[in-house]
Amino acid sequence: MSLDVGTRKAPRAALAAFVVLIFAYLLLPTFFVVPMSFSNQPYLSFPPPGWSLRWYEAMWNNSDWTRATLSSVLVGIPTAILSVVLGTLAALATLRGGLRWAATASALIIAPMMLPHIILAIGLYPLLLKLGLLRSYVGVVIGHTVIAMPLVFITVSAALRNYPEQLELAAMTCGADRWRTFRHVTLPMIRVGMFSGAILAFASSFDELMLSLFLTGSTTRTLPRLIWEQLNFYLTPAIAAVATLLLAFSLVMLAIVAVLGRDSQRPGVARA
Repeated sequence: MSLDVGTRKAPRAALAAFVVLIFAYLLLPTFFVVPMSFSNQPYLSFPPPGWSLRWYEAMWNNSDWTRATLSSVLVGIPTAILSVVLGTLAALATLRGGLRWAATASALIIAPMMLPHIILAIGLYPLLLKLGLLRSYVGVVIGHTVIAMPLVFITVSAALRNYPEQLELAAMTCGADRWRTFRHVTLPMIRVGMFSGAILAFASSFDELMLSLFLTGSTTRTLPRLIWEQLNFYLTPAIAAVATLLLAFSLVMLAIVAVLGRDSQRPGVARA
């Protein structure tokens, strides 16, 4: 009996060890940035020969970083809002609209996630130039929404699949019109998916580099673009300090999404 138990545990232990190695391979290089941001030297080095907060202070006192961060926020918030509206409507249309080609429509909606962003940037560049929106906040928001909207579509679609369509049909049978059905039945079921999608959309916009290189200008320069420029001209630990703060921000966003996903599985959450 003990031999059988040991035989079953061995593959699980091997799989767990393999997963740990994969995560270490993916994550450890990222966390090497953190100690480099506390270096007391004017160049990147690992491990740092000494420790200091001077590069965080330098970043804080540099107006370029402040303006770039503000630009990223000014792009990220409307991108998240627009992505939630379009992604939710797309999810409702494909899963509740009775479309004949729903599977094909879903594939087209999530296609921007699978395409290299440089291809999307090359395609958006002449279009926004012709519309007179290149280098403007509106143009950047449009470009970022293209890649952020599929994230909302996926989270809202997953929320809709967790609940039967009969709940909405029952509300309409009882006299509710489509708007009241959406407000009182559908929205409580998908609001966690919408909020999770909004966070993911904002985070994807905040971290987007390739589209920013093509679509932003001097007045709309986002944080990833400024990091790129600094890497080319001023390679100092200040870049590691910014990267560390971005890493912390991303971890917080992922933690919020994880908590929302866990809470959405609890009984009664969608009916609250």
